[in-house]
Amino acid sequence: MSAAKSEDSNNDNLNRQGSFRKLVPGSSIGDSPLSMSVKMIDRPIVSQTNKHYAIFLQEYNILSEYKMLCSQDLKGIYVVPSALNAFLWFGVQFIRQGIYRGGVFRFTITLPSNFPLGDCPKVVFETQIFHPLINPENGELCTSWGFPEWRRNNRIGQLLQYITKIFTKLDTKMTSVNEEASSLQENNSVAFRERVKACVKESVNQVFNPPTMDDPHYITFNPYVNELHDPIRREIYESKGEEENKPLGLSWVQPGSLQPFSKPEARYLPEGPFKPSAILWQPETGTVLLEDAS
Repeated sequence: MSAAKSEDSNNDNLNRQGSFRKLVPGSSIGDSPLSMSVKMIDRPIVSQTNKHYAIFLQEYNILSEYKMLCSQDLKGIYVVPSALNAFLWFGVQFIRQGIYRGGVFRFTITLPSNFPLGDCPKVVFETQIFHPLINPENGELCTSWGFPEWRRNNRIGQLLQYITKIFTKLDTKMTSVNEEASSLQENNSVAFRERVKACVKESVNQVFNPPTMDDPHYITFNPYVNELHDPIRREIYESKGEEENKPLGLSWVQPGSLQPFSKPEARYLPEGPFKPSAILWQPETGTVLLEDAS
């Protein structure tokens, strides 16, 4: 974890090394860091006089967005925040259907400095893509077609769904930033498909290119090595047989709490030969009763 910046620092970016986690001091109203990070999902307006304290809260807000993404079922798209700057995210889009099918497109997402306020996050494709909504000069995606106005309740997950949609469902009414692509799409679909096919092929050829920036979280790919990956592939696809039906274990914790089911001093066993047929738990008294089946 990186140390907090000094009071006279002029750099407000969240540049840091290593883990994303930071220790945020408790708030004046007694909230723990965990409860504050949970509340961040609801986008509260936090008024703080301490500038650096507000920066920590902003990072918790960004990481809560990433936590939400991890629980969503986003098909064929992967993102991860930079290890050095929480405002920069790396992404890769695998196209599974439509005329761009087979493409592997790299992109970055740059959050505004006042996120979750401000404009829509900026999406720039590193891969050269022939598309009406992608600027051919700098690779920037036109997000205004999907988000005419970026609101505080908009999520990065919605932006990722938009990125997927522009490749699978093309609309001739899109706000074009690539006039050539827009013209071919509308007037010469055959030529348009040929250009798309060429950029898809080129994207696959660039999959194993070295990283364009020095960041531990930059997404990279390695060629398939039979000796290394075949055993893993067999383990994934081969049936586990009887092991699939084995129980995963029993919980000794009361559902919905951290209270254990049993207390050592509260167990009562009958004397003599005994064949239990049922185990009953009485939470009111903290006792375990064994019903005799003999």
